[in-house]
Amino acid sequence: MAWLLLVIAGLEEIVSVIAMKYIDGFKRKTPLIVMTIGIALSFYCLTQAMLVIPAGVAYAVWAGIGSVGITLVSIFWFKEKYNRTQLMFLMCIVIGIIGMKMTTV
Repeated sequence: MAWLLLVIAGLEEIVSVIAMKYIDGFKRKTPLIVMTIGIALSFYCLTQAMLVIPAGVAYAVWAGIGSVGITLVSIFWFKEKYNRTQLMFLMCIVIGIIGMKMTTV
């Protein structure tokens, strides 16, 4: 259950960052509300996961899910450009996340 909460926390982080992109200098209220709720849910799920998963592992996985997720959203939704070297290092993050999961008791 803790790992599921950690994945949810990472996904909420992605939602929050997407909403951030649409805030437009705090002029648009709906994305601000979505961002605020997303951050709150993300931190709640992260703190609940940390009750079972070591804090360093949980934080690394949470940050990795958010980093990889928002990069993929940036590529496919926002049409931002990344080069092969950046994508190679992104894969290093994915490998790190998998390694953290596989080596955590």
